[in-house]
Amino acid sequence: MQPRIVVVEDELLAPQLVGPRPGALQPERRLMVAVLAHALSEYHKYARAKDVWNRHRFAEVEAWFMSDEADWPFSFAAICEALGLDVSYFRAGVRGRQGRPLIALPGFFGRG
Repeated sequence: MQPRIVVVEDELLAPQLVGPRPGALQPERRLMVAVLAHALSEYHKYARAKDVWNRHRFAEVEAWFMSDEADWPFSFAAICEALGLDVSYFRAGVRGRQGRPLIALPGFFGRG
């Protein structure tokens, strides 16, 4: 009796054939956008805070935005660099909207 040879073929899925959608954010970049969006939310949430705890929270978030440190992957400067954002321009926009509601960007966090 001869041994039987079994051939197992890999199943290909449609995304493997066509690759990611053009312009889709990769998971690492999506995480960076989420970190930036959360920081913006916190900055605006606590901008007009009166109590000590929330003023402290605002100071922490503001310090993150104003830091030029770029050796940590999720520092503000490193995120801006990775996403192609101008740090100075972004900071000016953040400070200019202090305490005012943000405009939602529909679909920005969509699947990609």
